[in-house]
Amino acid sequence: MFDEKDLMKNPFQTNKKFQENMMDLMKEESEFERIVKLLTIPAKSGIYLSKIDIKRIGYTIGVDVPVRERREMLKDIFYYSKQMNAMETFLDNLKKFVEDKIYQYRELSESFPKTANIIQEWINKAENLIRLIERMKNELKTLGNIY
Repeated sequence: MFDEKDLMKNPFQTNKKFQENMMDLMKEESEFERIVKLLTIPAKSGIYLSKIDIKRIGYTIGVDVPVRERREMLKDIFYYSKQMNAMETFLDNLKKFVEDKIYQYRELSESFPKTANIIQEWINKAENLIRLIERMKNELKTLGNIY
């Protein structure tokens, strides 16, 4: 009755083949793409990186990234920082940005104690992001010694 290709065009169909293909697409996502995605989803990272924030972080390594979608801007900064051997500086500046956000969250929590539980969730996510950035820096140092 329905051609399987037609079913694949409709994402609302609950079709096993469609679900399998979507899972394959998700698996193909690289670690780099997952990191960029994490940085642009506040519910996962605990912070919001605006386009101007991304530009400012880029300026710290001498990159004037054009304004466009935030993911694309971050990809550009990662690319240029690698090309310019400034990845560690970029990661340090990104970590500093996250630490500043955590400081702001703590101030909000103290000023508005009834929001402390909600804000603590954002702090926890941001602290996890800092740990990820630290792991990236350590991997960078390890790989830098190999290459």
